Amino acid sequence: MKWRSRQNNLIFSGLRYQPDEDTEIKIRDFINKELGIYNTLSFGNVHRFGKKDRNGIRPIVARFTSRRDLEYVLKCAYRLKGTDYGMKEQCLKEIELKRKELYPILKQAKKDNNKAVLVRNHLYINGELYKPQPNISNTQGREFRDSLIDRPTHSQIPVNSGPPVPPRPYKRSRINSDEIENTDL
Repeated sequence: MKWRSRQNNLIFSGLRYQPDEDTEIKIRDFINKELGIYNTLSFGNVHRFGKKDRNGIRPIVARFTSRRDLEYVLKCAYRLKGTDYGMKEQCLKEIELKRKELYPILKQAKKDNNKAVLVRNHLYINGELYKPQPNISNTQGREFRDSLIDRPTHSQIPVNSGPPVPPRPYKRSRINSDEIENTDL
């Protein structure tokens, strides 16, 4: 539901703030001058939002009444390359984080002359969905940590070094059912 309410929104960044500005007119002028689109586009709502960026400028979000208009504007986004302006679709925070993880892989795939496209939170390389490698499972992580906790014998410690500092044990160690049976309650 949240995605549906944002699917026709574009975020424009880098547009300087002027007192008493009409953001809709500002976006229309930007689209005309910077993107070279002179068609009549219809907007539902256009306003500034969020925190100021490093230059003290807040981005502008524009709701397009037609998805076709939004896609037409997005196709011309390549004309902003090398400028201080930016444009992107408005997404949920989870999707933004996923895209942030996939972006370096997208750049590398394009560098390797592969056709790569990032669609919402999915990366397609040469027409196939890219599936990232799963992280180390929880049990593997525990086994690795347990191997670090095992203290070396005196013969393994160098003579000229200070005393070894053992790693911290688990904050909450689990008790096996066998240990519960052996304790006197």
